[in-house]
Amino acid sequence: MINIYMYRNDSSRVQPELINVQSDPDLLRNAAQWAQGGEPEPLPNIQEIKQMYVFQFQFRNGDTIQDVYYMYITDTNNEHYMKEFDGSLKKDTDKFDASEKERILNLIGLEGWEKVSASDLLNS
Repeated sequence: MINIYMYRNDSSRVQPELINVQSDPDLLRNAAQWAQGGEPEPLPNIQEIKQMYVFQFQFRNGDTIQDVYYMYITDTNNEHYMKEFDGSLKKDTDKFDASEKERILNLIGLEGWEKVSASDLLNS
């Protein structure tokens, strides 16, 4: 299963906001391959970042469930970037502005990002 969260500046809900849950087996298989297919690329300037998402991949391993988190970013040039992170971002604020965007990126780290193709997860 993949839970998709989006940071929104037009919502009064706690951010990031859950916007979709994917469980289609074919889509999940493709998403797992897609997540591993990026090329190292630095992030654009924070002012160029248009949207930020969290993809929470959940895998069953016997009796346990393993979570893998990715931050997925689109920019004003319609480029897409992704980075795996530990998933420890707090979800306790309802504001999402430039300072919050910068805080989140600094927590995840500005190094180790990969440029990826557009995600099919958001179109399904």
